[in-house]
Amino acid sequence: MRQIFGPQTEHVLAFLADLWLLSPEQMTTVTAAWKQASELERAEAWADLRRIASGEDWDQILAAASVARRQAMDAAYLLHQVEWEFWAAAWDAAAAVAAQERIGSGYYVLARPLMTVMPSLSETHADARVPAQRERARAAEKRGERR
Repeated sequence: MRQIFGPQTEHVLAFLADLWLLSPEQMTTVTAAWKQASELERAEAWADLRRIASGEDWDQILAAASVARRQAMDAAYLLHQVEWEFWAAAWDAAAAVAAQERIGSGYYVLARPLMTVMPSLSETHADARVPAQRERARAAEKRGERR
């Protein structure tokens, strides 16, 4: 399979398929969670993502986000859901899935609204850490310490 969304293409495709399984109530839950999320944290996560992604990586991340937004719009339309925040949450989450560990805790910021109804998103990235935390954990492992 061609990795159109980068190394996480399979995870992105699974996420896209799962969007179609959401009920109207779940879409409403996602919309509410997106509205409650911090705009500043979301902006910081996107800025970090842009900073760490190379040209091709950035294109693949944006491709994942764009396809997810379109899929979310179509799925919501069929269920008579018109809240644009649901589409925005899908955009954010798909970018997080495509970027995976490269964005550290930004993953949770971007994926959290959809995690409320898609537990698989938290399983996919259960061991995410910001880079500084990752380095401390590796140093502790080298010294033989437990997490």
